Amino acid sequence: EEEEERRKPSLPLGGAMLRSGEAVLAIGAVAVCVALWVRRRREEEEEDDEIGRLVRGNIRRLAPYRCARDDYSSGVLLDANENSFGPALSGDAREARSVEIHRYPDPLASRVREGIASLRGVHPGNVFVGVGSDEAIDLLFRVFCEPKASSVLILPPTYGMYKVCAAANDVTVLQAPLDPANFDVDVERCARTARASTRLVFVTSPGNPTSRLVSPEKVLQLHERLPRAVIVVDEAYVDCAPEAASMAPLVAEYPRLVVLHTLSKAFGLAGARVGTAVADARLVAFMNNLKAPYNVNSLTAKVAADALSDLGLARMRHNVQSLLEERATLVKELAALDCVDRIHPSDANFLLVKIRPPALAKPLYLALADEASVVVRYRGDQLHCDGCLRITVGTPADNAALLAALDRLAPGLLDRLP
Repeated sequence: EEEEERRKPSLPLGGAMLRSGEAVLAIGAVAVCVALWVRRRREEEEEDDEIGRLVRGNIRRLAPYRCARDDYSSGVLLDANENSFGPALSGDAREARSVEIHRYPDPLASRVREGIASLRGVHPGNVFVGVGSDEAIDLLFRVFCEPKASSVLILPPTYGMYKVCAAANDVTVLQAPLDPANFDVDVERCARTARASTRLVFVTSPGNPTSRLVSPEKVLQLHERLPRAVIVVDEAYVDCAPEAASMAPLVAEYPRLVVLHTLSKAFGLAGARVGTAVADARLVAFMNNLKAPYNVNSLTAKVAADALSDLGLARMRHNVQSLLEERATLVKELAALDCVDRIHPSDANFLLVKIRPPALAKPLYLALADEASVVVRYRGDQLHCDGCLRITVGTPADNAALLAALDRLAPGLLDRLP
């Protein structure tokens, strides 16, 4: 009987094997479906993530350096190999000692971050603090632009550091010049000039050297027309412009909008080198991941935080009001000079002045510096700025010296022109 059982066909086993195979195929099909669903969801999320889909892959994957002060900043600090016996400074260096200069600073300059957030009407998570706005500009190149592949769009005449950063990062620069009549943005020209590879568009508002604000409507049109680019509005001079001119609050609504500021102009802290970027929190996180560990030193952070206090803001606004009054006076006095052809309207702390005739501008610039120790900036080599000098609004004494020098030097130089 046992022998007969062994000789029976193994149909039940074969049937079981068949059923098992079908189960494996079914499980495999389900796994494929799940994988396809997950992939599609990821693609949809990436489509919704306007920042993440534009960030370079290696930056998305980057594991940031974690410094000692990221974890603990108080207590008996024996974690960062600092000199616990204190700084090698004279007894007069009270300011440095007051911020424990022998300790590493807050890696995010949190007090400055909070002050900027309050001033600009955003959340602290939307604020990056750096060494001047130039650090933020360079980081934006490194976050979004692939060397030898990406391009950026600038709107000349404009700030020269955009080209410098592009060259340093091996990125192509495209140009869509401003309207020469009024230095306004030509949105259609920008849209025609930009490429699929364009990742950053730089708009200066107020412009440098143009001194003119760009309307928010034009900026938002650029944002809409260029969906694969980040629109960077450089507002270095915005605190000298009419109140509520900043576009910073709009970053909550427009993830591809970045607004740059500095404490070098209206706040009078050019020597401290403090700049900020207001942007989507995800972009700020990428910038913080990429920056140097302790980019803003303790002394600078303390000075900046003081400037952003209630008393500091009141002082800044008082100084700006004095500056604007002096600007109005300077415009009237310059307009009365024979050598001045045109003074462009200004929303900044400087004037773009066209000299008559244009050929006089360069020798006049040199003579002011060499013979009168009055230093202005020659901008006649910039697009649409033929014969122009850029003149910072100074104190009443500074401006009186400028006007006297112009009145004394211009006639003689004019006589010597070929």
